[in-house]
Amino acid sequence: MAANKSFFGAEGLLPTFQRGGDLFESKLSKEADIIAALYLLVIGVLSTLGNGYVIFMACKRKKKLRPAEIMTINLAFCDFGISVTGKPFSIVSFFSHRWVFGWGVCQWYGWVGFFFGCGSLITMTVVSFDRYMKICHLRYGTWLKRSHAFTSLFFIWIYASFWATLPLVGVGNYAPEPFGTSCTLDWWLAQVSLKGQVFVVSILIFCLLLPTAVIVFSYAKIIAKVKSSAQEVAHFDTRNQNNHTLEIKLTKVGPDTGHNGSDTSQ
Repeated sequence: MAANKSFFGAEGLLPTFQRGGDLFESKLSKEADIIAALYLLVIGVLSTLGNGYVIFMACKRKKKLRPAEIMTINLAFCDFGISVTGKPFSIVSFFSHRWVFGWGVCQWYGWVGFFFGCGSLITMTVVSFDRYMKICHLRYGTWLKRSHAFTSLFFIWIYASFWATLPLVGVGNYAPEPFGTSCTLDWWLAQVSLKGQVFVVSILIFCLLLPTAVIVFSYAKIIAKVKSSAQEVAHFDTRNQNNHTLEIKLTKVGPDTGHNGSDTSQ
């Protein structure tokens, strides 16, 4: 395996691939590996076909796509990308009962998974915040253009590229997952170094907790707004019903009053 120099090396940290044992041998039973491979195969095929169809249809009407649709297409692209560039490696490895592609492809697999995964989460974050602005701040929707959606896409992919590439340049590392048949971020670094803890905590905050907090905040505000609007509509309907009832009563009282008046005059 090719050596992947870590920025922790000066402090004596032993990179994952230099630790004892066969890191690429599956820790699961062969039966479990086959079941996992079949599951990923089915999911991968369905995801590729479904998201591929969405992307194909979007390309046919790309000039007519609205900003919200552009974001949805980006989500489909993220899922399609990870299904095409990532899942085949793990499927073959599960069938082989070990990671068979070496350290270099392990780095590639880790980068692809994190890149598309981060891109997907940040896209969902942008979508949720966009919906929050449209529902809770109505003026926002009047000036939102396609150009703003493409600017958001540029930000999303720059953001995902930045965090996914850090481990490739020595800030952190990609390494085999505990069960041995795929690769991901080397979370073990947080247990052995302050720099490792800073890297892992940064990833957790900026690529998980912060986006999740924005999503939860956005949909919580949307639910509150919808509930408030529903109450206002119910109150308005009740008031209208009361007014209508009053009009009916007045309509009935009118003829009766006229009739009584005529009787009195007689």
